[in-house]
Amino acid sequence: MRKTMERFGLFFIGINLLAVGIILNTRSDLGVAAFTSFFYALSKITGISLGTASILVYFVLIVLQLFLLRKGSIPVLLQIPFSLAFGVLTDFYDFVIPEMDLSVGGRILLLSLAIWVTSVGVYLYTNCRLVMTPVEGTVQTIADRFGFRFSLVKNCFDFSMLLLTVLFCLLLKQPVFGIGAGTVFSALFLGRIIGIYEKRFSFLFDAYAK
Repeated sequence: MRKTMERFGLFFIGINLLAVGIILNTRSDLGVAAFTSFFYALSKITGISLGTASILVYFVLIVLQLFLLRKGSIPVLLQIPFSLAFGVLTDFYDFVIPEMDLSVGGRILLLSLAIWVTSVGVYLYTNCRLVMTPVEGTVQTIADRFGFRFSLVKNCFDFSMLLLTVLFCLLLKQPVFGIGAGTVFSALFLGRIIGIYEKRFSFLFDAYAK
């Protein structure tokens, strides 16, 4: 029971840190991570909240997974309450974390902090092995369905999200929201930082892998 409570506690901390990292990333105004680019642009163009936009995109990804699987799946269906909860958390932190008037140096520092916070969040919730995000779930489903490597599908998925964001903005004759230097830095360093945590702190999650 104690291990279960600890597991849920770390998972809750993880998704909160992920939400905080996403908002800090947007506050840097240097470009968001690939996996958030489309719902960030959707939020900017339509005027809906960032959390609501993430829920809409996540629900589309959940439907895509069910279509590919061609059957109901409890792990996939569990992504529905996760998406709702994460959307609420995103809007909460978007409300409480103020906009910042920063110099270029300050924005770079904030972006660096956002990447570190996001990487901790991703590391915690993924290693608790409770619920996959719709993004990771979609990548895993495609990899399993067609026999591709997860890493290859993840790279293709991220590129597709960026391309979709650009096309969406251009078709609606809007500025290309959310894509910039921060997008590149997130792509380069997010996975590497998570890898550092995996090497140094993997022992903390050994019990959850059994």
